Amino acid sequence: MPLRARGYDDAMPLQADTQRELRRTGFRQRASAGRLLLIGAVLLVAGVVLVAATGGFGNFVGFALGALSAPFLLGGVALMLSGLVARRSADRRPFA
Repeated sequence: MPLRARGYDDAMPLQADTQRELRRTGFRQRASAGRLLLIGAVLLVAGVVLVAATGGFGNFVGFALGALSAPFLLGGVALMLSGLVARRSADRRPFA
């Protein structure tokens, strides 16, 4: 007698099983990556401007903004690469 799976099935994310869904997932990842990259770039530019224009405490705030931009930029790059891999996979092109 098979046992019933535990947990909530509808709360679990589904993996894209068709090329159309895979392409849509890749597009969503690239859209989110663009937003993250934009936020990271704005923080980085603000930090660089503060470091260049001020001294003392302004330098500290500028470096802090630059450091805060790193997770956004790295997350954006990771999502962008993931979205590009999804698009390439949806096109059924070889990776090597």
